Amino acid sequence: MWKENKGFSTIETVSALSTWVLITVMILPMWARLISDEKETAIQETGYQLLHESISTYMLSGEYGKSETIKRLNQTYKVRWEEDGDNQKVCMEAVSPKDEPFCLSILRTDWLYPS
Repeated sequence: MWKENKGFSTIETVSALSTWVLITVMILPMWARLISDEKETAIQETGYQLLHESISTYMLSGEYGKSETIKRLNQTYKVRWEEDGDNQKVCMEAVSPKDEPFCLSILRTDWLYPS
């Protein structure tokens, strides 16, 4: 090293700073997207759990609600039952502008319920 060296040159400092800025600009949008996807996945998972509970109640008792609104984990969900021939169609919708409803069809059974 030089005896009179007093630190980094301007070119070295600017190139190191630009490298860090480039890495930050590339990583921050991906990180924000991952967080958003994680929240959406949690909302969908809770919706599927509520859908499963609703179907289990129907399979055990034979009774279903025409429409139901459930609030869980600061999110509102709507359960909607529809008759579709020999099937029951049950749809779950998270009340959010981005989410689309997801539906399942199950065979309607009049003989399976406990007495």
